[in-house]
Amino acid sequence: MVKKTIKYILVVEDSKMFTRILKRSIESVKQFKVISVENFAELKVLLAEKKHSFFAALLDVNLPDAPNGEVIDYVVQFDIPSIIFTGKLNERFRNKIYTRGIVDYVLKEGRSNVDYVVSLLNQLERNRKLEVLVVDDSKSVRTYIRKLLLIYQFQVQEAQDGPEALKILKENSNISLVLTDFNMPKMDGLELTKEIRSIYSSQEMAVIGMSTFGNNQLSARFLKLGGSDFLTKPFLEEEFFCRINQNMELLEHIRELKYLASRDHLTGLFNRRHFFEDGNRLFEQQKKKQSTMAVALLDIDFFKKVNDNYGHDAGDAVLQQLGKVLQEEFSGKDIAARFGGEEFCFLLCDKTSEQALLELQRLAARIADLTFVLEDDFEFKVTVSIGVFSGREGSLQSSLSRADKALYQAKENGRNQVILAE
Repeated sequence: MVKKTIKYILVVEDSKMFTRILKRSIESVKQFKVISVENFAELKVLLAEKKHSFFAALLDVNLPDAPNGEVIDYVVQFDIPSIIFTGKLNERFRNKIYTRGIVDYVLKEGRSNVDYVVSLLNQLERNRKLEVLVVDDSKSVRTYIRKLLLIYQFQVQEAQDGPEALKILKENSNISLVLTDFNMPKMDGLELTKEIRSIYSSQEMAVIGMSTFGNNQLSARFLKLGGSDFLTKPFLEEEFFCRINQNMELLEHIRELKYLASRDHLTGLFNRRHFFEDGNRLFEQQKKKQSTMAVALLDIDFFKKVNDNYGHDAGDAVLQQLGKVLQEEFSGKDIAARFGGEEFCFLLCDKTSEQALLELQRLAARIADLTFVLEDDFEFKVTVSIGVFSGREGSLQSSLSRADKALYQAKENGRNQVILAE
């Protein structure tokens, strides 16, 4: 399992009680750890020591020794994404703090605002893994929008027109959001949006249109062509960030739902439904390439005895541990899925029958070496039987039938072995 790196959060707040509330809420997210100071003087000493690399900062703008928000400029110069706390807000103050490159402001009004802070920190963590493409023929506009996106920790790419944007999208599959101007040479924003939607669905990528000459009609045209949102320039930075975050959160929720729909909840492997959906597509691709594909079925030997002798919790523990092993063993294009009960299924791409047999024999040996420990320190082991077919069949289902016959033969021969179908 990958260990999460600790991310330090700087809190500058003179109220000890509010600091305790923040610390408790922020550190409920395991990778976050709070380092707090109560005044400007302590802040200067802390940052001068350079003991910690801060992921983000939460700053009170009214400190006894810095009553006019002096901490904002001081912290921002260290390139630390900063969230501002304030007890009051007016238009003049809001405009002033946004020009200083902050992430957001939060009013000290209650528990819900503390939860919002934690949500913001999680957004910043998520954004570091996301790429955004800014498409505008004005370099100054691209530079301005890039600066805003970097405040929110996004990775940013730029294109000066539609064709260049499509080229970048073709070469980079990690882009989650496109911000495109309407008025551009060669291809306007509407045409670009239409081209993007012919490749990526709204569940895969967000597209936000922008225009200085924005109106309801233009906004509607963008949305009808598959645009996710629309901004009229010039826009408030606060509105810009809200629109971006709402669209990215929606994409994240969709991805989570898709993930849950395709996974077995106990083992974390793909489920039977996903196996056939993705497996049939992969099978046809391999057939067109005239590449070999191995299909295998694995069954845990005498699994009923595990449940009968040690209880269903022990059975679940075996399935979970086996799921972790299979996730480690099968990656890339290969698919590992829980087929049901104690049965698992695999697709191994671009492997000869000999390579598939050796790989699965090694897997069976690794599983046989595992030791399962119950709460009362009782230890036990399990073995598996595997049937594998590698050859030219008309469909995935017929290949599975061949693998299933080989699995039956492995059980008939005494279990704890891998049989290659003839």
